[in-house]
Amino acid sequence: MIHGLPQGGTGPRGISSRRAIVVLVAGLAAMGRLTAQSPLSVHPDTLCLHHDALHYDISIVLPDSGKMLNAVVTVQWRVTSREPVVLDLDSTFTVQGAEVDGISTAWRRAGGRVVIEHQKQPDQEVTTRLQYQGLVGDGLVMRGSGASRTIFGDNWPDRAQHWLASQDHPSDKATVTWHIEAPGGLEVVANGERKRIDTLPNGHRRWHFALDIPIPVYTMVLGAARMAITPLASACAVRCVALSVLTYPEDSAFAVNGPFRRAGEIVDFFSRIFAPFPYPLLRHVQTSTIFGGMENSTVIFYDERGYRTHQMTEGVVAHETAHQWFGDAVTEGDWHHLWLSEGFATYGAALWEEDVGGTQALRARMEEAKNAIFHDEVRNRPIIDPSAQNLMRLLNRNNYEKGSWVLHSLRGIMGDSAFFRGLREYYHRYEHRNALSSDFAAIMSESAGEDLTWYFRQALTQPGYPVLRVSKASDDHQKIVIDQVQSSTWGFFRIPNLELRVGNETIRVRIEGASTTVRMKRSIDNPADVKVDPNGWWLVDVTGR
Repeated sequence: MIHGLPQGGTGPRGISSRRAIVVLVAGLAAMGRLTAQSPLSVHPDTLCLHHDALHYDISIVLPDSGKMLNAVVTVQWRVTSREPVVLDLDSTFTVQGAEVDGISTAWRRAGGRVVIEHQKQPDQEVTTRLQYQGLVGDGLVMRGSGASRTIFGDNWPDRAQHWLASQDHPSDKATVTWHIEAPGGLEVVANGERKRIDTLPNGHRRWHFALDIPIPVYTMVLGAARMAITPLASACAVRCVALSVLTYPEDSAFAVNGPFRRAGEIVDFFSRIFAPFPYPLLRHVQTSTIFGGMENSTVIFYDERGYRTHQMTEGVVAHETAHQWFGDAVTEGDWHHLWLSEGFATYGAALWEEDVGGTQALRARMEEAKNAIFHDEVRNRPIIDPSAQNLMRLLNRNNYEKGSWVLHSLRGIMGDSAFFRGLREYYHRYEHRNALSSDFAAIMSESAGEDLTWYFRQALTQPGYPVLRVSKASDDHQKIVIDQVQSSTWGFFRIPNLELRVGNETIRVRIEGASTTVRMKRSIDNPADVKVDPNGWWLVDVTGR
């Protein structure tokens, strides 16, 4: 997700590739037993998931004007306890009836939830059906009427419940089928493949879509508007994926010739470095979302303003496309691990820039991200911040830019081969499932051949970043002293392979603790001559420059 309008190389090896097998196995076994108490596996979200939603069958009637919605949502569940089924649904909606396994049943309201009793035992399945109507206040953006009518789902983070009865949390993924009745002049999109269109006597049409791959509720969306559809060249480098762009007719030329010109190449690139594209198709859609871009599974939504002002960029397309792998197919199990989605997509877009523009393009992008972090107050908070209660405020520099730096520095520690091997393994193990930061840390440690828990705890649970001051030692002009002078509330940081360069001389040093003394091969007349991290692998600030 882009929450506003837009805006190559191999790392130094910090880990020896020579490992004693016995030590490796023992270390990875210990690392793999991260307990629930680990700060990398915290679950600060307060929602209690009652059962496992397997499939949503959603019938919606979209009005010609206004915001009145009629819906029937049928959910197939795997029962996990004797507790009732609980559906999140805004209290403004009137429930007209409920069923359990096809039989009418009683239901009750509990604020913004609908509670339905059942008689099933754990591990059995039950199907609920809820019919309701009401005025939509949020989550489904309805504007205009007639030829100017637009309707688009806008669920993130937990706003689906304002129009879609569901278990509205990212850790509960399910398949989905849509049956959408809409005014006759509108083009309709939704997750998955379009199965058919029925023409109705009232001049409306009913559109049917299905996706048999589980996705989180926040990416379950529909859209309806007068749109031009432009097929794009399919991405076929790994597996052929049908691509298209849907825009308001007046913005079609800009979209096709501008930001989406290389949309197929972007899919091919990520398919090569991550895994085959996880879904059967991908549509890029101009919408009225409140976000610059929203990574809904198979149907990415982009803010209409970016088209009209021509601020929509290829970088936004790359970011949202990367989300189809990380965020959609592999989904964070708790909102407070959002960096597993946004940090990955941000770095994915930087990797695309590296692919087309080389190492210097990547360094420029990471330097831009670094400067954004340095000037944002969120730097005083850790990436995994259990105290954060307002989910919208998780859309911050920590989860985006700093999250991308977590991956970039990790690549510098591990080297390209182990880093990308680890990314692919992480994706493979958690494809169409949920993961926490501890899961990612465990797999990257396996790929590196060394327990990297220390790095992830430092990068994800400490606020800030290293602020380094370089000075000459008083007793020897070949020695320099590197002090960590960041805020004491941030703590000290460990940098196992920091590069220093003076002239043609480059050495790697281990930074740990308050002060590190380093001996160079030549006399240092001016500490400013020492270039710290010249290849840009670490999120560090150097004072006095």
